[in-house]
Amino acid sequence: MPYPPPDRSLEIETSDGVMLEARMVRPESARGSLVACHPHTLMGGTLNSKVLHTMYLAFRDRSFNALRFNFRGAGASGGSYDGGRKELLDVEAAWNHLGDMVASTEPSPRVLGGFSFGSYVGLNFAANEPTCTHRIAIGPPLSFDYDYSFLRTESDRRPIYLVVGDEDPFCPPALVEELVGSLRSLGIPTQASLIPGGNHMFDQKGYVLRQELSRIATEIGGLEAEEQKHPVTRL
Repeated sequence: MPYPPPDRSLEIETSDGVMLEARMVRPESARGSLVACHPHTLMGGTLNSKVLHTMYLAFRDRSFNALRFNFRGAGASGGSYDGGRKELLDVEAAWNHLGDMVASTEPSPRVLGGFSFGSYVGLNFAANEPTCTHRIAIGPPLSFDYDYSFLRTESDRRPIYLVVGDEDPFCPPALVEELVGSLRSLGIPTQASLIPGGNHMFDQKGYVLRQELSRIATEIGGLEAEEQKHPVTRL
């Protein structure tokens, strides 16, 4: 197997003038693109958060362009935390930056993925971004007071992938099943993967998380499915 391409450090400017720290990788023959959003800034979330990095690597290793960035107020990014409001401008800047670098002749899958708080902000942005073809939410904080009504749009047929630990107190399986049922009732293609024994950070279950995210990247990228060594419950 050839060595993966190296990360490149860069800065991205938002529409309100905030400079964001970012990392990006671009393979020679890309199968699609991923923008990855990190967990809560005030809880120590950054572009190096292990769960986010796992998603980034899974897509990189399936020959996707991949970009991860620090929200405003995180790491070396400017600005300050804004509760998920101005963070939408951060996702927009990252999304447009990667989109501008991807040739129109490259494959069409464009994926917006996020972990925890990043999944909420990412899904919110993707709801109004028609160039996004697939959405991934890892450990979405369903037990928090976030409004997910933007997902429940009957005309939206873009797939949503949910990946959660079945022992995650912030995303309990009962709420996952409720969300999946609600989205499917509207005709929205929805997959949910429960990692056995996984908590919110997937401690000691990172290898299972990596397997499941690789499976999703393989599916989105149109690659041949691989054998799954570790059991995962899919709703």
